Amino acid sequence: MTVPQLEEIENLTALTVVNDSNSAKKPNLKGDWLNVFLLLLLYTMQGLPRGLALAMPIILQSNKDVSYKDQALFSFVHWPHSLKLIWAPLVDALYVQKMGRRKSWIIPVQYSIGACFVYMAININKWLPETGRPDILKLVSVFFFMNILAATQDIAVDGWALTMLKKNNVGFASTCNASGLAIGIIISYVCSILLTSVDFSNQYLRFSPDVGGVITMKCLFYVLGIFFILISTLIAMFKKEKDNRLEDDYVKLNIVQNYLLLWDILKLPSIQILTLTLLTAKVNIFRN
Repeated sequence: MTVPQLEEIENLTALTVVNDSNSAKKPNLKGDWLNVFLLLLLYTMQGLPRGLALAMPIILQSNKDVSYKDQALFSFVHWPHSLKLIWAPLVDALYVQKMGRRKSWIIPVQYSIGACFVYMAININKWLPETGRPDILKLVSVFFFMNILAATQDIAVDGWALTMLKKNNVGFASTCNASGLAIGIIISYVCSILLTSVDFSNQYLRFSPDVGGVITMKCLFYVLGIFFILISTLIAMFKKEKDNRLEDDYVKLNIVQNYLLLWDILKLPSIQILTLTLLTAKVNIFRN
């Protein structure tokens, strides 16, 4: 065998090694399917309160005793999802190591959301009567508090997704986020508007007309409350969180360091441009 032929064989071997290293970084869901399903479930649960908050103005609008002022007041319930950056560093810095960095927040928050749903189920007929003026202040208070919890759950789940999945599969976290939120919003939106509607139920879901929708708001809230409590219990019992202290690039930041890091990010020109764009994107819509 000549010297040039030996050099060609060595070059081919080197190329093969490089290609193998690149293929190892490609996404591969083998061994991560259950984690992807769990993330999808957590993001779906996050979308359930948001779907109800989006559906409630339509339900209120069907009541003749609800004014535009009441509907404008209810719009405040969406603010927590825009303001969650304020307490995100706290969620990242404070946790019980024995329970898990993310589970320390996710489990209590989801139990609290379940309790909110049960509390609303008990009182929804008084707050949202079929005839008469709804109790807007109580509806706004409960939904606002529940959206604070949902926004906090979003912070914790986003952080957990980075360590729950393998590094080459982290890109699927955004897919789970977008898909899960959409599924959760659709489920709660459809159930709260269509399945509680007498007209829709009699026309499409029943063989003979009857009183009320297929489900009531009270029943829907009870089901969602039990669902949140059940899923949270199963996650607490059977899903173990990785110890982030064992990672090579692990760095523990305290609360002050987290807020300083957040401030440094907000000072980046690209972030400032993005913020300005988001704040002014719908100015033309408001003018029209």
